[in-house]
Amino acid sequence: MSVAIVTGCTRGVGYAIAKRLSQKYTIIGCGSTAHTVADTQKRHPEWDIQLYDLSQKKEVIGFADYVLSNYPEIQLLVNNAGRFMPGRLYDETDEVYEQMLAINLSSAYYLTKRLLPTFMKQRNGLIINIASIASIAAYPNGSSYSIAKAGLLSFSRNLREQLKSYHVGVTAVLLGATLTRSWEGAPYPPERFIAPETVAEIVWTISQLPPSAVVEEIVIRPMLGDL
Repeated sequence: MSVAIVTGCTRGVGYAIAKRLSQKYTIIGCGSTAHTVADTQKRHPEWDIQLYDLSQKKEVIGFADYVLSNYPEIQLLVNNAGRFMPGRLYDETDEVYEQMLAINLSSAYYLTKRLLPTFMKQRNGLIINIASIASIAAYPNGSSYSIAKAGLLSFSRNLREQLKSYHVGVTAVLLGATLTRSWEGAPYPPERFIAPETVAEIVWTISQLPPSAVVEEIVIRPMLGDL
């Protein structure tokens, strides 16, 4: 089977994506907490799920080395790992800024960079970066998150230009409010959100396009708009 790498695949959007892709791909993934990794391994023993905290550069490199040591070909990389922490530029701590950049941008940068030689040698494959509406719109209480996700969109656009001649596709998926743990306790009904399974279906569709076409960017919002 073809190989798909999905970061942050032990819950939420990442889990839904991995589950949908598993119909065609061998799933290689990671999670940052031992109990969610163990639970996913138990539910899906056919998946190769490892414990790596991608907010730490050395852990990103460790995961990349693990993948390269065990899988000589990679057809699909989904950079999904991310996290939201609220904050305003004038009163958030430096640690919030550093953590938002690390998990939402640097993790994708360092992992992709180390896997690129495989894609370039193959001259095929697809890289999907799970970005956000925050990539293109300011969040009043999510300054550093918006900065990081804007960077992820720019990263995607640069990759797209630089990988064209290698026939490697790059897609940025800009998500609006999606029903994950980030929204726990919010005073909205479930139907006001995008379901993770909806995102997974869109990722699946993008991944099944013929190699002569690529979705460069796609925006997904709740029917009633942003929250």
